[in-house]
Amino acid sequence: MLNSTEPCYPALSPEVIRRYQSISSDQRYGHFVRIPQRIYRCLEYFKVTANRASVIDRLHSYYLFIGVVDDLIDSTEIEAGRAILSQLATPSSNEAGTMDPAGVVTCVLNLHLTGDVRLRVLTKFEKLYDAVVGERSAGSLAEFIAHRKTVGRLTAELSYLLLVPLMDREREDLDLFLQDVGEVGCLIDSIIDLRGDQRMRLVNFNPSFHNRMRIMVHAVSGGIKLSVRHPRLLLLFLEAVADNLRDRFRSAPAAANALSITQAESEARVGAANPLSAGAWTKL
Repeated sequence: MLNSTEPCYPALSPEVIRRYQSISSDQRYGHFVRIPQRIYRCLEYFKVTANRASVIDRLHSYYLFIGVVDDLIDSTEIEAGRAILSQLATPSSNEAGTMDPAGVVTCVLNLHLTGDVRLRVLTKFEKLYDAVVGERSAGSLAEFIAHRKTVGRLTAELSYLLLVPLMDREREDLDLFLQDVGEVGCLIDSIIDLRGDQRMRLVNFNPSFHNRMRIMVHAVSGGIKLSVRHPRLLLLFLEAVADNLRDRFRSAPAAANALSITQAESEARVGAANPLSAGAWTKL
């Protein structure tokens, strides 16, 4: 996706570019880096005019960031996410603060946070982080589902905000559509990941078959509503689900045998980060 000749990243060092390309090729993040192409097809469906290469490039950096940070939080501790957000809140530089995957993807995403969109995106990231923390501490299935829906909607809304500078005007209908899709997608992810999350002690309730079916009901209900409203996108929705399932099975061995960052590196990152507060965001 990124190469040394792309004008969007003229000042990045060859090493940062090489590391970014390597992370992008990691099979653990395969379904993340294929999301931008599907979102562009949604833009076409909504008749939104935007440069395809710019859209995919920007969303690639965003969804790769989401995948890497999610992996980092799962394999270390939730506070690692706060440290990453603190780094993201720092105005961009041409070099990654660290050469671990999280540092590299944060550096690249930061290059896209310019102008008026920067504060909007950073504020929304703070809300997303709070929702993830709430999800991890959820003591009941109902609470967990509510947080998962919020995480999905905020993740999708962030992708919309990143696209705003590339469009001729804002589109509330597109924003709400992406949020609805994000909500359903996040629930489907939960069904796929729930047993693994239990083994890693990332959930505080019993992910029984009955509970999985309750999540399935919410996901299917939301999916049906989307398909009825947008029947021409049904195949795209099914393609996304199939891609997610296929990629999770394909990447399972790699995920089991490798961590993107060591515990020591995570502790160093957390310890170096300043506390993140609402006041900190507004001073950017």
